[in-house]
Amino acid sequence: MQPTSGISEGKFDYKAGKLIKVRAVFEGDKIKDIKITGDFFLHPEEKIEEIEASLRGKRIKEIEETLRESMGGAEYAGISPEDLTYAITEAWKRRK
Repeated sequence: MQPTSGISEGKFDYKAGKLIKVRAVFEGDKIKDIKITGDFFLHPEEKIEEIEASLRGKRIKEIEETLRESMGGAEYAGISPEDLTYAITEAWKRRK
């Protein structure tokens, strides 16, 4: 059952090349707040905060394009825009 207030929280742990943990608050199909953690490599380290900021306010269908843009110029291993898209989408599907 989906929440009636329009605000929901979802989480999903996904083992891609490395573990990706997504905790997000959604308003309808938009990301209101998001935290991405895991044992993947991303450099520079502050890039993850930029990625999270770029996702706030985005609709689920905009995630992959937003991630491709925001991850540009970063070095990463054990994670990809597709992996993150999958993990965030699954968190949205499992929201309460």
